[in-house]
Amino acid sequence: MTGRKDRFYYLAKSRKYRSRAAFKLIELQQKFSIISEGDLVLDIGASPGSWSQVAHEFSGSTVIGVDLTPFVEENWMKFMKGDILSPLFPQKLEAFISGLGIRKFNCIISDAMSHTSGVHDRDHASSYLLCEKVMEIASMFLDTGGNMVIKQFYGDLTAGFVRKWEEKFRFSRTTSVGATRKGSSEVYIIFKGLL
Repeated sequence: MTGRKDRFYYLAKSRKYRSRAAFKLIELQQKFSIISEGDLVLDIGASPGSWSQVAHEFSGSTVIGVDLTPFVEENWMKFMKGDILSPLFPQKLEAFISGLGIRKFNCIISDAMSHTSGVHDRDHASSYLLCEKVMEIASMFLDTGGNMVIKQFYGDLTAGFVRKWEEKFRFSRTTSVGATRKGSSEVYIIFKGLL
């Protein structure tokens, strides 16, 4: 485990972020201005909550975190335990946010990933299917003009995924970030301005 404690790990500790992944969203925000002040943000695959922390820093508003693994809420964050692969998830999310007076989100972020096997093609396919689910949820809960960022393990399905969904947005970009561990195939796909 010691080998995995790189400079981002220690930087996260010093800045009170829940994980080093915070710096991935910070870099994406600096490059693409995904989150604006006042935005309502949905964080899919939120645990342990570092992306929610960063989202709140930039929005100043409530962040809704969704994951199978619970984590400690803050006064600016609400957590919902849920499996986005479940066909009942959209109804469950709708009921949860309705109780908070929320109908749609200005921004959806997802650093979610399925359990990895170490076999690239299998992990890529699993990541692709998870991303498809995130986009289906976004189709229901992202407000017009809204932005999103989603992680995917890069592979032969990535280009087709981007082509399929970019038609619904004014802007798209696939990028990598400095905090990604060496050797990882993860990329981040930015969609801005839902039509």
